[in-house]
Amino acid sequence: MVDSVKQYNLAGVAANVELGKQGPVIDASNTSVIAFKDKIGDLEAIAIAEGSDATHGVTLNQLNAISGNALSYVATTVNYNSGNVVVGNVSANTFIHGVNVEKTAGNWTGADANTEITVGDAGNASRLFSGFDVSAQSTVDTKYEYTTSDTISITVTQGGASAGSAKVIIWYSGTIN
Repeated sequence: MVDSVKQYNLAGVAANVELGKQGPVIDASNTSVIAFKDKIGDLEAIAIAEGSDATHGVTLNQLNAISGNALSYVATTVNYNSGNVVVGNVSANTFIHGVNVEKTAGNWTGADANTEITVGDAGNASRLFSGFDVSAQSTVDTKYEYTTSDTISITVTQGGASAGSAKVIIWYSGTIN
C-alpha cells in the first residue's frame, strides 16, 4: 500500500514525527542518528526487548551479562615497604585466572628469606599468590572463584629489604573495582 501511495507523489512523513498532541518526538533530522525526544527536545530513554538475533539491539542487562565474563586485569606496583595495599573490591562470581608478580627496575637490596609478597583477601592473605622470588618473574595459575564479595589486598613483608619494587598483575573475569 505504501508503494502505491508513493506513486501519487506523496513523500511519506517529515524528519520529525510527533507522537500524539504535544507528545514525544522521533527525530531523524540527522541522517546517521535517530533520536527519541520529549516535547521540549530533551533526549528520552526508550525500552527495547532483549535481542535474539545478531542484528538486534541488546538491553543493558544482556550487555552486562556478556561483558562481565570478559578477561580483564588489574595492575598495581608495590614497594619493599608498602605493607598492606588494597587492590579493590571483588564481586561475587568473579573468577581469578592467575597472578603475575615481577620485580621492576632495580634490585631488592637486602632481601632475605623473610621478604615476601602475598596476594589474597580478608579470609586468606595468600589465597591468590605467595612465594615472591626477587630474582625472577613469578606467575601462578590461581583458578579461584569468589562466591561472595570480598576485598583483594597485596601484603609486602619487608624482611631485610631496604629498596625494591614489584608489579603485581591479577587476571580475572568478573568485577574488581
